[in-house]
Amino acid sequence: MTKYNDHSNLAHELELPYDNNADRDAAAEREGRKNGARAVPAMSFGSKLAWAVLIIVAISMMGSLIYGKVEISRLYSERAGLEKQLDQLQNENISMQSEIAERMNMTKVEEYARNDLGLHKLDKSQIEYIEVETPSVAEVKTNDKEDVFMRFKHWFDRASEYVSH
Repeated sequence: MTKYNDHSNLAHELELPYDNNADRDAAAEREGRKNGARAVPAMSFGSKLAWAVLIIVAISMMGSLIYGKVEISRLYSERAGLEKQLDQLQNENISMQSEIAERMNMTKVEEYARNDLGLHKLDKSQIEYIEVETPSVAEVKTNDKEDVFMRFKHWFDRASEYVSH
């Protein structure tokens, strides 16, 4: 309910139907407290311990999360370095392969043989043909007696040929 003051001020005063401040002040005086401050019951040892454990768990989780991010960053930078090294090695490999192909060119090989080794191409007059009177024939000796393992091996070879075709 509002009530107007007739003093020369236009501001109004707000009055509540009851006054709680007086009841609080009286209760505070009875309990011996100053300024109407409420008494907060002290935390028990168990609740303090629970809060401490909760804070330690939260801090350790945040620490492990940060450590994980740092490790991921380190691994990505290591990977980038290895990829750069791989590119360098691949480029070096390509240049070496082209150098080998250039050195193995037939004209280079002929020049090396002629200049460094002192070799020359043969003329037709330098070629000598040799005739062999008996033909060279190689004979395969077969063993008539086969052991168990050789028979199994032959059987297995025939079976695998049959299955593969």
